[in-house]
Amino acid sequence: MIFLYRFSVLLFHTSRVLSKYFKMSSFLSRLLPFFTSRPKQRDMDFFGEALEDFSSNNLKSEYIFHLNSKLKKFNNRKSVFDLAIFFRSRSKLTLLENKLIDSSHGNILDIGSNTGYYIPFLMSRGTTTGIEISPAINNIARKKGLSNCITGDVFSYEFSNKFDTITLLGNEIALSGTRYSLKKMLAIFKNLLKNNGQVLMILRQLHTLKYWHVVYTPWYNGRFGIPAKYLFLNAHYFISLCNKQGFEAKIIAKEGPKDNLFYLLKLEKKAEA
Repeated sequence: MIFLYRFSVLLFHTSRVLSKYFKMSSFLSRLLPFFTSRPKQRDMDFFGEALEDFSSNNLKSEYIFHLNSKLKKFNNRKSVFDLAIFFRSRSKLTLLENKLIDSSHGNILDIGSNTGYYIPFLMSRGTTTGIEISPAINNIARKKGLSNCITGDVFSYEFSNKFDTITLLGNEIALSGTRYSLKKMLAIFKNLLKNNGQVLMILRQLHTLKYWHVVYTPWYNGRFGIPAKYLFLNAHYFISLCNKQGFEAKIIAKEGPKDNLFYLLKLEKKAEA
């Protein structure tokens, strides 16, 4: 894994330098999805540095993502990320976010709880626990007094109880990175849920393919972070996959224009004998 991390960093910077002089060198950056892994703690701590600065009104620069994909039309793009979305009030949430919160109940686990901004809203629906892989990001939630936000990786953290609802807001399923990790994540969710428990998630629709990978390399305050691979899914393909993994999955709401469409999905765990 250390080799993969170092090689992905080298490949990203090499492709950037060469692209300034050789137009055809952009193919190098299209190889990045083959040599990067899903986001890990080190990647998210870099993000946490910017979030901490934002929360203390000391933001030092824009937070920019460089996007690379093996699909040419999605390769070598840049996007400024709005950090303010992680500090919104309930009135600023989207229709799907509000519906997801209102559909939650019982013992709730929020995956990728980030700054904890959803946690108070979910707490109005039941006993809530948040899990965030980055100590730097989770520290922001702790400063708000949210002691029910724990630091850990859902792929390896050992929970002591079962849940009625698991939530993933903000297209967090993309953090699985690969189809292999996605299937592993679904198996973990199934094990964490009580019989007839539910997973509620918001998914950005991918129209033309079943899935595709995008590598995000962040830039903040004059430095680049570590390239990390995100998985984007066609909702209907994902539903079919979930149904094979012991869930009954369906779309319960949608929001946005066709070219920027988001779905709210419900995955209900099939009762076990």
